[in-house]
Amino acid sequence: MASRVIQDSGHLRRFSLAHAVIAVVVATSATALLTYNFVRDRKADVATARAWDIQGPPCPGLTQAQFTAQGYKAQHTFDYDGVTIGRHSGDANCSDVKQAGGKGLFNDKVCQFTSPATLTVTSRAGTYFFVPGVGQPATLAIHRDIPRCVMASKFTLKTE
Repeated sequence: MASRVIQDSGHLRRFSLAHAVIAVVVATSATALLTYNFVRDRKADVATARAWDIQGPPCPGLTQAQFTAQGYKAQHTFDYDGVTIGRHSGDANCSDVKQAGGKGLFNDKVCQFTSPATLTVTSRAGTYFFVPGVGQPATLAIHRDIPRCVMASKFTLKTE
């Protein structure tokens, strides 16, 4: 029986200590940069969440039948990331706010209104109707497509 001889051409690529050091330096630098960006962004997200955390008494909510029977309308509507928000009057200012006080991974939608009179929210979770009243500022916070309305806002035409 004949035997085969396999020859090694000597071109085997080897990793040296220099390659290992370079890999460690690159991995450490990338980790440091990502950590720095995460901490910096988190501080900004927490500051935004604090600025947009509006407290106040809840807005009166109505059913669609009550809203329609009383002749309320939300003439001005706009789409905000797949959620349709309507108001009768006034101006709106909206922002994405990280959940969990700015420390979460996902965003809530928050809109402040100068004097909406009425508010409607249509999302995948349904349609909601609120009547803060004429001249009353209001804020909508929409978490997982479910709105919460309070009769307070920091947004005015002067702060716009």
